[in-house]
Amino acid sequence: MDWIRILLSRCAALIHLRKLDADLDEELLTHIELATEENKKRGMPEEAARTAALRSFGGVTQTREHYRVERGLPFLESLIGDVRFAVRQLRKHPDSPSPLC
Repeated sequence: MDWIRILLSRCAALIHLRKLDADLDEELLTHIELATEENKKRGMPEEAARTAALRSFGGVTQTREHYRVERGLPFLESLIGDVRFAVRQLRKHPDSPSPLC
């Protein structure tokens, strides 16, 4: 039954993308700030403490991408993006012949 819960969670993630991205960004920022404060308590200067916190955390962008893939349905998200692109192209050029004809 876990797969049903996972599927429903991933479908819900498609609806709430912006909120989940904002929550993830806030969580990452909080984690880095806490690590920075811990480094400052150890006697590091502000800039060195932040740099060390970022270095120990790893790639922030890679972490974001990893969680986006884990929480969603990448195939469906890609399909939705392709459909949106097709609709935009059809709106820009409504009189052009279809390449399928």
